[in-house]
Amino acid sequence: MKTFKQIREGFYQTLYSRQKGIFYRGEPKKGGRSGVGFGAMGNGIYLTWEEGMANAYADYAGKGAVVNTYKIKKGLKIAELMSQDVIDVKAKLGFGPTDYTNDKFFNNAFTFELKKLKYDGVVSTDGAEGIVIYDKKNVKLVK
Repeated sequence: MKTFKQIREGFYQTLYSRQKGIFYRGEPKKGGRSGVGFGAMGNGIYLTWEEGMANAYADYAGKGAVVNTYKIKKGLKIAELMSQDVIDVKAKLGFGPTDYTNDKFFNNAFTFELKKLKYDGVVSTDGAEGIVIYDKKNVKLVK
């Protein structure tokens, strides 16, 4: 029987397999409102596996916004938001395991520290938070 920690740490691999690498992003038309200013998992491209959530972000972005489909490159090393590595990086930056901020300094430092650990992004088990891929070359817009 797997422990909760093993299940949580295998979340991305299971999710990637189930989604066949396909994720969604609500995006504004040029000049529209982008994102909700959350950014607490670092800097990069935020995606979700829930198409309805991507639609909600598109609605927030305003008239003309769309939901785009992306394929994430296979074989990336993705940290789970509540993994020990993420908790340790947050502690190093003066934050608790569940603390959040949209501070640009935190986002830059958080991304830097996780990249030093060879992570390509972070995933949450919550579809609203989704997944962030740090390097846009690791995602491809699907037409």
